[in-house]
Amino acid sequence: MKLAIDTAAGRRCGRVHRALGRAFGCCLAVACLNGACFAAAAAARTFRVDGISDQNLAHWGGAELNVASFAGGYFPNLFRNVWVRANPTPHIQYARFVVPWDVIGDASGERLHYQLFSAWLEDVKWLGLTPDVAITQAEEPTAANGVTLPRVPSSQAQYEQYISALLSYAASIGEPISTLEAWNEPNNPGLGASGHPSAKAAAEFMNAASTLCAEYQCTPIAGDFLDSEYRWAHHAEGKEGTTGMGVEYEQEYERYLNPKNPPNWGFHPYAAVKYEVTETIEAFKDALPSMGDSIWFTEVGVYECENGKIAGTGTGATEQSAGASYLNKLIDTYFEVSHVFYYELRAPSEEQEAVCPDSADTSLYNYTGEARPTASIIFGGAIPTPAAASSPTTGTSPVTYASITTALSSDLGWSETLGWQMQRLFDDEIAPGRSAVPDG
Repeated sequence: MKLAIDTAAGRRCGRVHRALGRAFGCCLAVACLNGACFAAAAAARTFRVDGISDQNLAHWGGAELNVASFAGGYFPNLFRNVWVRANPTPHIQYARFVVPWDVIGDASGERLHYQLFSAWLEDVKWLGLTPDVAITQAEEPTAANGVTLPRVPSSQAQYEQYISALLSYAASIGEPISTLEAWNEPNNPGLGASGHPSAKAAAEFMNAASTLCAEYQCTPIAGDFLDSEYRWAHHAEGKEGTTGMGVEYEQEYERYLNPKNPPNWGFHPYAAVKYEVTETIEAFKDALPSMGDSIWFTEVGVYECENGKIAGTGTGATEQSAGASYLNKLIDTYFEVSHVFYYELRAPSEEQEAVCPDSADTSLYNYTGEARPTASIIFGGAIPTPAAASSPTTGTSPVTYASITTALSSDLGWSETLGWQMQRLFDDEIAPGRSAVPDG
């Protein structure tokens, strides 16, 4: 099958990106929380959160998907000056993006994702961040060269073919992928039966990712499990943690891994932060092949609101701030975590922010670029305000469904008959509430 990039040429363009060293902590004490005792790791971390996972990053500079617009935008400059450059060493070092597995194929159904991915790579390079990519399902079965591609690859070989093209493409434009998350939230039943892989298939994708990273000099990340599928005592929502997609899924996944013990594992502790519990993380950690494995919180956010209501028992900003403080405890005191990527830095639109959206909002900044109180907790102190970023100037128009369709429809040739697909992509990928796709 012809792909959109010459994989051999892409390999020749690659350069070695060494994975950042693990942050090792020294276990100094034993802490007991909720009746469970565990080692309290004083991890040698310069900053608590060292990465962002934001599907909307490419639109921080406005609706135009080019680096010139991005570099001229108010919020990209604020972010680079405050979060990336304001300290002796970078506060934020990684940028994470979730892309469909067939994004570099020639299937027209993923063209919006390709545009976003291509722009994201250029923008991340301008920011000076290390690119981390997580692979996920296609939006729907799509046709390519007369062949219908499923939402999830039909085989390890098909996965390897397309992800090799993705890695080659990134290398060919001078921004090779440093970290490859084999599959984003494979245990998430909310994606539907055709939208997430079986534990066996997910493990085979990880095996392929390990092979590819040996060739492309990237770090493969196993797991990437969603913690709300793990059981914990007295959980507030009975629908969570009762599907058998937690420890049971993890253990079956591990049976099919080759090599058997990948050293780096991703986890998304949304429920742990939301309900201020440690059991989900403990259950995940206890089921790992080795207690010495490195844990990455490859995606986590603190809800300001969820499912159209204020999250937790508090109100808005107060509840989000309390959750952020608990997140700091999880990664400072209770667990040794190598890297933490925060989900969604800026609210993508006024619409999302104004109504406490039907899905969720974990943003640290509102859509105009004003920091919420939670931002300083995640930042670890008062957030400096660069003089040059005192007021929005270029590229701060709110990203809306209408603005995207207007800007891109003529260029990509979309018709009104595809409008429902674009609305779905906007809801799930650009103005991400965490409804059908809670991974961002």
